Amino acid sequence: MQLAVSSRSSLPRFQSGDIRYVVSLPDPGTEDEPLALPPSARKILQIRFHDVDDIEMLAPQFRKCRAPQPEHIMDIIRFFDAIASDEAGGNDQFAILCHCESGLSRSAASAIIGLIRLGYDAPTAFDIVCHANPQSLPNRRMLRIADAIFQNTNLLRIAEDHRATLFDYAGYEDPVKKLERNYKKSIRCKWDWIAHKASSLLARLRGYPPGAANPG
Repeated sequence: MQLAVSSRSSLPRFQSGDIRYVVSLPDPGTEDEPLALPPSARKILQIRFHDVDDIEMLAPQFRKCRAPQPEHIMDIIRFFDAIASDEAGGNDQFAILCHCESGLSRSAASAIIGLIRLGYDAPTAFDIVCHANPQSLPNRRMLRIADAIFQNTNLLRIAEDHRATLFDYAGYEDPVKKLERNYKKSIRCKWDWIAHKASSLLARLRGYPPGAANPG
């Protein structure tokens, strides 16, 4: 199996290759912009959502973004299940392309999730993707959702460690850290804390255990 992790602008490089499967994750609102997807692809999964992490969703400039959702991750998992079924008993000589806008975040996370579904353990899947694109910064919201689905994969922790290492090596602060600091100082954070406490209290009054989802 061969894996490519690509940006949108690099897609023309794969026009003449033998890419059998494609995970395409372009931005919402770019539907009218042509994508140079490989003509050799037998199956293509295309999902549109923005590249936002959990903390970014709390910042005003990101609140209208379409964030990755559990159903998106399940679509990716089912797509790789179909690949495993198609290639069962084969010679393992097939190629997968995962692309997003920059080729660093959504595409990397989808590739990691897919490799785990194909039988790789989490550290190996992460290493394969980072070897395919050394600048990868896999979307942590996607990996957090995948952790909840797979259980015991620790993808978010691996992603956090990888991200910290890259920014330490580059010599500058991860911009998400600034967002986190600003959020903690904001009125929005205080209101979120009050809403969380109120929701927990209401759940206890209704007899739901701590941490349980409130069906109402």
